[in-house]
Amino acid sequence: MEYNIIYIMKEKINTLSKAEKKLALWIIDNPEKIINMSVTHLSKEANSSPATIVRLCYSLGLSGFTDLKLQLSKNLPQIKENLHTDIVKNEDVTQIKKKLKFNLNNSFEETFNLLNDEALLNSVEFIEQNTNIFTFGMGASGLVSEDLYQKFTRIGRNIFFSKDYHLMATSLVSNSLPGTFIAISNSGEKQEVIHLARIAKNQNMPIIVITSSPDSSLAILADALLITSSASEAPIRSSATNSMMVQLFTADIIFSTYASKNYQETINKLNVSRKIIDTLK
Repeated sequence: MEYNIIYIMKEKINTLSKAEKKLALWIIDNPEKIINMSVTHLSKEANSSPATIVRLCYSLGLSGFTDLKLQLSKNLPQIKENLHTDIVKNEDVTQIKKKLKFNLNNSFEETFNLLNDEALLNSVEFIEQNTNIFTFGMGASGLVSEDLYQKFTRIGRNIFFSKDYHLMATSLVSNSLPGTFIAISNSGEKQEVIHLARIAKNQNMPIIVITSSPDSSLAILADALLITSSASEAPIRSSATNSMMVQLFTADIIFSTYASKNYQETINKLNVSRKIIDTLK
């Protein structure tokens, strides 16, 4: 699946210049009209300029206005179903399912393209080379850290996770063995996560960062930077569902790559874990 250009436009809306943002919002509201327009016609209708139209196309990773029209034409069935729009009052449950599926599919596709294979392999090497693993995130990102904790615990790795920021700080500074820190924050600006990453850096630990913000304060500290979709949320959805799902996807790639590289050991540990769990049933 190729991700939808309207989705990308909404993802990047806050990174655009004022003129580009104004034009992008007009296109989001009138996507079907663009397909048969010329640059001159669009600039007049959207009260923009030809230069702004070209700049917006480049900002979206397109080769030009013709490419924008081509992408919109390819996405026309989804556009006609209004899958790129937010949930509305009394919406049909089938349409809600389609919209949520559309957003998740695009988030996964964008994350797939953003994740750098070398950074993923470096992340796994940091985990392999060091005795201890520490991971921390807040809110929805904390659930992803907990998922990593459960995965690596089942295969016998020493991994530390707590929702208590102060306890995590204590664990980091008291650690005397080689360690790796996995910091997770969609915005990359959570002060608690940044502070823990700095503590880990002072402990000479390599830092793996999972974030959607490559220029964030947290990203700057990364030894392995894993970029995910920014996964903007509709206003009606207060929880960061999309961002959490792509973070879980990234965490699963890390674990699966580690398991593949350490296959027999992982299988043996998982078998032992399963047998112990079976005795508790």
